[in-house]
Amino acid sequence: MSKITFHRKPMPLMAEHRPIYKITQILLVLHLASRGNKSSLIRLHLFSWVLKDERRKTILMESVRNNKILFGVWGVDPAVNISLQYAEAEGLIEKAGLSYKLTERGVKYASRIDDDMAFKDDYIFLRSLGRL
Repeated sequence: MSKITFHRKPMPLMAEHRPIYKITQILLVLHLASRGNKSSLIRLHLFSWVLKDERRKTILMESVRNNKILFGVWGVDPAVNISLQYAEAEGLIEKAGLSYKLTERGVKYASRIDDDMAFKDDYIFLRSLGRL
């Protein structure tokens, strides 16, 4: 009988799944597109899903203009929950009831991100949405 062996090899992790990437996206959403730098978990998942695709961004913008949701279901990304835990542990956000809110430290971090950085498209999009 033959024996099968498996060898683990290092695999690169897509940037979108790295905690620091998601943390930065979340902080941008809270800072640029949330009233009072505060948002619910489901809204953060919505933004995470929207920021993955240009077509989704367009649909969200249309939804805002028409004051009517133009999409049905969106995905829930486990990386968002993990990133929220890391961000909370680092003191960048805090839980405020059922929502998440930027701390002073989180505001400082988010304020340093501008449209010249790696998150240029996300920054411009969130800035154009304004505080919803």
